[in-house]
Amino acid sequence: MAQKVNPFRGVRYNKKAVGNDFTSVLAPPYDVISPEYQDELYKRNDKNVVRLILEKKYDTDTDDNNRYTRSAKTLKEWMGNGTLQQDEKPALYLYAQDYEIDGEKRRRVGFICRRLIEQLGTSIHPHERTLSGPKVDRLNLTRTCQMNFSQIFGLYSDPDLYLDSMWEEIMKTEPELSETDDDGVGHHMWIVTDADVISKVQAFLEEKPVVIADGHHRYETALNYRNERRAKDGETCDAEYDFVMMYLSNTNGQGFTVLPTHRVIIEMADMTNDEILKRLEESFNITEHPFTATTEKEFAVKLAETGKTTTALGLYLGDDKIYLLAFKDGAKLPGSENDLEALRRLDVTILQDLIFEDYLGVKREDVASKKAVKFMIDAMEVKKMVDDKAARAVFLMNSTNVDQIIDVATNGGVMPQKSTYFYPKLISGFVFNPLA
Repeated sequence: MAQKVNPFRGVRYNKKAVGNDFTSVLAPPYDVISPEYQDELYKRNDKNVVRLILEKKYDTDTDDNNRYTRSAKTLKEWMGNGTLQQDEKPALYLYAQDYEIDGEKRRRVGFICRRLIEQLGTSIHPHERTLSGPKVDRLNLTRTCQMNFSQIFGLYSDPDLYLDSMWEEIMKTEPELSETDDDGVGHHMWIVTDADVISKVQAFLEEKPVVIADGHHRYETALNYRNERRAKDGETCDAEYDFVMMYLSNTNGQGFTVLPTHRVIIEMADMTNDEILKRLEESFNITEHPFTATTEKEFAVKLAETGKTTTALGLYLGDDKIYLLAFKDGAKLPGSENDLEALRRLDVTILQDLIFEDYLGVKREDVASKKAVKFMIDAMEVKKMVDDKAARAVFLMNSTNVDQIIDVATNGGVMPQKSTYFYPKLISGFVFNPLA
């Protein structure tokens, strides 16, 4: 039986082949690349990883010539001409990210491995719902390229920092790669081939549950691809497609940041601002506050402080005024008493299942379609959408606590879409995992 966490012979860019500006071949995960940024990455370097993870679509695409077949053709070409090359020894890839948030410098550390694919809910737990569209897209790419280009982000718990202490020693040495992205985030990678270190990591994590932080669609894609291949090739447990490339990080370590993802309502039931507030008064204590660029941080502090004792949301309807919604003691939680209470009490659940569904007439399928609701990070950007009449309302959120995420996921709960935004995103282009 294969071990759950394994080293692998990663496929990586050949530094000599891509030139001095290694950063120019890197990109964020495919699902945060806008069409405009895709164009920029295309122009930045003709060997940028975007040509593998998110090829362009054209009206003239056919079954034989489309974004997936072009990615596969590019991959084959780069493997053949030395742009990409496979490491000689199996390795774990230690990966640290240096970034700044609210003036505080932080470092998040984890490592990239091949993780045995298992059914969700066994020792690998999702925390968010997925949509069918992205899974079809990623499965098509996996079928044609037979490569993991981007790592799934997984969480494990290690309160004693056993692995972290080993990583600290390795990080005293010179990294194999050290690059800074467009957001000023530093990305550093060390190649770990020491058999003793690898065996300690494997033994320590063999029975540890993993919660998916980011990459739910890619994990389900890997699971679907494995099942496809098993149906064709027979039941296995140690073929390349039985594993998926995963970045694992300790939730008890330093440097974790979960940003709030605000909800922008584009379409909802027709009602006045007063009618909206009147409905919400049934479950929330409501106070009015000024909301401008100069008062944004002050309100964010109020929102966070209120959120320590109850569900707290900010509702912006325009006119530089924001309403602080504090969930009332004794107010009815969404769902039934048979549902997981940790899930029912989440801010995102109360927003989706109580405010959206019951008070504003925004159904779950409306949210999934992305026509009625958009998900955004920048508070001033979403405010401007309401001010410009491009949106009807905005709900500002607090961050979801990492402990809440672990609690819900390991107890079988699944949060609403876009409940979390782990920052910074993992870079694409450091290492790939071959599936054939």
